[in-house]
Amino acid sequence: MNPNCLHTYLSRLLAAPAPNNSCLLPGAVGGVIQEIAAELGMACAPIGSTGNLGITVGEAGVPLDLLITAHMDRPCFRVRNLAEATLYPLCAIRVPGDDYQCAGLALRFAAGRVVVAAQGRLRFQTKSGELRITFLAERGELRWGDSVMMQARPQLRDGLIIGTGLDNALGVLIGLLSAQALREQSLSGRVLFAFTDQEEAPPSGLFGQGAARLAGELAPPRLGFINIDAHNAHAGHPPGLGASHAFVSGAGRGSVVPMDLQAGAEELAAEVNARRPQTVQLDYGYVSRSDDMLLSLWTRCLGLVGVPLLNAHTTEETAALGDVAAAVAWLGALVEAVFNQARNTTGATSRPA
Repeated sequence: MNPNCLHTYLSRLLAAPAPNNSCLLPGAVGGVIQEIAAELGMACAPIGSTGNLGITVGEAGVPLDLLITAHMDRPCFRVRNLAEATLYPLCAIRVPGDDYQCAGLALRFAAGRVVVAAQGRLRFQTKSGELRITFLAERGELRWGDSVMMQARPQLRDGLIIGTGLDNALGVLIGLLSAQALREQSLSGRVLFAFTDQEEAPPSGLFGQGAARLAGELAPPRLGFINIDAHNAHAGHPPGLGASHAFVSGAGRGSVVPMDLQAGAEELAAEVNARRPQTVQLDYGYVSRSDDMLLSLWTRCLGLVGVPLLNAHTTEETAALGDVAAAVAWLGALVEAVFNQARNTTGATSRPA
C-alpha cells in the first residue's frame, strides 16, 4: 500500500470539519468519506436517520452477519461565556500540563453548509483543579452556538504522522480500505462498515451516542461487531510495530471479547505475524472506550482493532503510517477467521428462513 496514497487520504480526512452530531452536513467530513469511498469503487450512504454512514460488503439480500464500526467525529467545544470567550467540552479532554495552547477554529452552519467562521488560538488552563478553556479569534469572530475544534496541519516525519484528528481519522481510513479489500474476497455473508457520529460524547456521560442510534435502526448482526478506533499507545505498545488488537476496553469499563475469540485472535496473530512481520500487537492494557460501550449492550464485541496513538486529543497526536496498512491486513484476516469459526461452530451458521 503506497504510503503517499495513505498520507493523501488521511490529509483529506483531517482537513474536513468533523463536528459532533453534524458530520453528515454539507461541508463536513461525511462528504469527504463518501468521496473517497466512490474513488475506491464503493457506495457509501446514510444509514436511515441515524446520522451515520455505511458501506455494505458481501452477499446481498441476507441478514447482517458482522458490523464493523469507526467513528468520524472529533473532539469539539461550545461557547460557555461569549464575553469571556470561554468554552466547555463536548468530550473528554486529556491535554498535557496546566497551560496548553494550540491553533483552533470555530465552525458554524451558514448558507447551507458547515463553514469555518473563525480561526485563532485555544488555551487550556488548569488552576486549583479547575479547567478553563478559552478561544481567542484572530480571524473572523466567535458567536453563540459555534463549535470549536483544534487545528493542525498534518506532518509526516520518518514514517510518523503528526497532527490532530487522527482519533479517529485513522479508524475511518482503515475502515474504508478494509471494505475495499473485503469486496475482492468471496465472503459467504454480509458485512456492514458503519462510520458513526457523536462518539466523542460528554466526559461525564456515555460514549457512542451515534452508535446507540445505529443499534436502534438495525437488527443485531448474527455474529457481532468489531470496533476500529485509535488505541492509546503505552510502554511496550508503541507506534510503528503494527496494528493494535485488544480484548477489553477501558480497563473493564467497556467491552469484553468472548474468551474463545480471544484465544483464536492470539493464535491468528502468531500466524499472521509469521507471514507478515509486525502486522499486529496484542494489547492487554488500557484501550480507550468508544462506540463499543453501547454496542456491546446490543450485540457481542468480537474484537477491538486500532492503531497505537500518542498524545490523543492534542495537536501532537502521533501514529505510524505503516500501522494503517498493517491494520487493514489484520482486519481482513480477522474477519475471515470470524466467519470460519462461525461455520465450524454447531448452529452458528443457521439463518432465519
